[in-house]
Amino acid sequence: MRKRKTVFLVIIFIIQVSIIWPVYPVFSDSHPLILGLPLSFAWITGMLVLSFVTVLWYYLSDPARQTSEHEHT
Repeated sequence: MRKRKTVFLVIIFIIQVSIIWPVYPVFSDSHPLILGLPLSFAWITGMLVLSFVTVLWYYLSDPARQTSEHEHT
């Protein structure tokens, strides 16, 4: 369980760093267009989707949640 939490925190940290100063200026250009979005907006949208998927994975892999589901059935 500790490894799961560490992986979650590392991914969230990487996402946070990628949308602030050290990394974001690399992607702050308006070209190329990705799915019709400027690169800067596509980068932020991609990081938002990645954070959603990470939180969803963390929730679905929670051992306490899996145990409580089996008790209710």
